[in-house]
Amino acid sequence: MKKRKNNKNSSIFLEEEINQAEAELNEDINQSIDIVNRNREELDNQRQDRINGKFERNAGGMMLVKPKARYSIKLKNILIAMVVIIILVFAVIYFGPYFNINITEKNYDLESNKVELVTKESDIYGMYDEDFYVFSNNSITVYNSKCEVVWNHIFTEGFVPSITTNGNYMLVTNDSTGTMYLFENRKEILNKKIDGKIKNTFLDKYGNMAIEYTVDSSHTDLISVFNKNGEEKLNFYHNNIVSMEMLNDASKIVFMQTNTDSSTIGTKFEIIDISKKEDERLREITTLNNQFVYNFKVNGKYIYALTDDKIISINVDNGNIQELKKFDSAQMLFVALNDKYYTYLERDIENGNYKIENINYNNTVVSTTVLDSVPKSMASSNYINYYIYQEHIYIQNKWGVELKQRDIGFTPKQSVIFNNCKSIALIYTNKIYILNI
Repeated sequence: MKKRKNNKNSSIFLEEEINQAEAELNEDINQSIDIVNRNREELDNQRQDRINGKFERNAGGMMLVKPKARYSIKLKNILIAMVVIIILVFAVIYFGPYFNINITEKNYDLESNKVELVTKESDIYGMYDEDFYVFSNNSITVYNSKCEVVWNHIFTEGFVPSITTNGNYMLVTNDSTGTMYLFENRKEILNKKIDGKIKNTFLDKYGNMAIEYTVDSSHTDLISVFNKNGEEKLNFYHNNIVSMEMLNDASKIVFMQTNTDSSTIGTKFEIIDISKKEDERLREITTLNNQFVYNFKVNGKYIYALTDDKIISINVDNGNIQELKKFDSAQMLFVALNDKYYTYLERDIENGNYKIENINYNNTVVSTTVLDSVPKSMASSNYINYYIYQEHIYIQNKWGVELKQRDIGFTPKQSVIFNNCKSIALIYTNKIYILNI
């Protein structure tokens, strides 16, 4: 047998083949690892997309890309957005001044907002339908907050009337002849004559009228209650009535009268309930001996009353009395009862200043403010209090936030709050200024 010859180069060739094979194997392994990693990354992405809702399975179980949702802005959504924006803008314009936010306020100039009018002692001023009215020279003129005339009514007969307003109703009476005129939304809806001399008038937000008058043949006062159409709902005889409030569309009437049942001087509260039988309608609520009531408000089943030296609440159902605020009449300067809270300003002798407090009728203190000097007068409303000094006005809301301080030159002889508490008419002898917050 022929012996194979050794070739010294054969081992070199074999080593090269092995190295090449190893390199190819390593490359294949790296490519496989790369493919595995890419597949794993793709699976992770698909899993995340499924979580995010980009994929969905079809009926055969395959994962398919979920079609993109097409979004469209509907007219309904646009209208809703516009309504929301309008409501927000209205809220800022309407309620903003109550918190010293006023986007419509222009440069302040009191002289540019005045009514030139020679006032007389017999003139009457007040608020009607949130505007300011003046009765003068046998006519009623109504002004808005810009001093613009928005309504005028001239009476054919000359007289000095009594005027009562509530919301969009105004009752004007000729007390000497018994004639009464009722206006609704600045239109005369009733002209009625009563056979007697009118002593007092009351009006509620529904246009119901309570007229207290005397008949020549009687020494007792007759009170008649009419609806806005002039139809009589109730009449009864009573004496010494000071004030009253009609409740629940005049189905109940709370009235205050001076007490003459005993030797003591005092005040009596009574209620008439029209829904009850005639002999059960009248009921006494309570009697306050040796106390006079200057003002009262009825809110729900409670009467809130200001007496000589305190503010009290009276339960209409059982007559129970609770003292809300006791004060020293020598230190108390101003007190005002509003629908849901009361305001008082008193002298703090110990600290040498003046304290204002706004308090809810449940005795929760809403705000407390300290003043260095005392104002000449105070005009109070449901949201805004005006403190009138000799030459300026300090304006504050019920929460104690200062809204404005305005120079006015000198103290007016009278003032009237109107325009949802955001305006005040300052009445002088020959002009009327209207100040807006």
